[in-house]
Amino acid sequence: MSVDWITVSAQIVNFLILVWLLKRFLYQPVIRAMDRREQRIAEQLEQARQREHQAQQQQQQYQEKANELDRQREDILSKAKENAEQQKHELMDQAREEVSDIRKQWQQQVEQEKQAFLKNLRSKSAGAIQAIGRKALSELANVELEEQVISSFLLRLKSLDHNTRKALTQALQESSEPLRIHTAFELDPAVRGRITRAVHEHIVEGIETEYFESEQLLCGIELNAGAQRISWSLADYLDGLGKQVEDAFASTSSSNR
Repeated sequence: MSVDWITVSAQIVNFLILVWLLKRFLYQPVIRAMDRREQRIAEQLEQARQREHQAQQQQQQYQEKANELDRQREDILSKAKENAEQQKHELMDQAREEVSDIRKQWQQQVEQEKQAFLKNLRSKSAGAIQAIGRKALSELANVELEEQVISSFLLRLKSLDHNTRKALTQALQESSEPLRIHTAFELDPAVRGRITRAVHEHIVEGIETEYFESEQLLCGIELNAGAQRISWSLADYLDGLGKQVEDAFASTSSSNR
């Protein structure tokens, strides 16, 4: 069997031409199309990955913002709770202070009313005792009692201490007015003479002496030399009694506080 090499060579050439034509006009466009498609797919995948990454970043940002909002909400709620508690304590303290102030004002008012009542009661009680005593003594006054008053006053002049005598003398020397003697009853000339002699003997010799009657004195006698005064009167005892009554009320009021 013989081989037609010409035919074989022609077929080989035809095959090579066919391969070149296929590669030139078929494979390369297909490959290029496939490359372009693959590139588009790769680009789409890259874009998808970028979008996914952006989505994850946005999600993370949203989550961080959500967490921050939660923290802010917790802080706001915590501060609001603290402010509410603080305001509650402040209102309670203010209410307690107001109640305490009202209680103090009420106690002060009660104490003032109590003191006013006790003061009025002391004054009226002392005044009533003095009025009763004065009325009783004025009704009991007689010549013997008046004589005893004069004797007691003369005895007081006689027993004056040095400082009192000096003060009376100085007061009379500084004053241009005469020595005045007030009595609750009228004195006869003889009694006035006794008193004047006692004044000259125990105070200042030769001093002018004037006599007056005074309704304010109760069975008593009073010597006035300028700003100095010497007296003996039952009214002093009544005043002392009234002072004792006031002191008794005052001590009772202090013990009840």
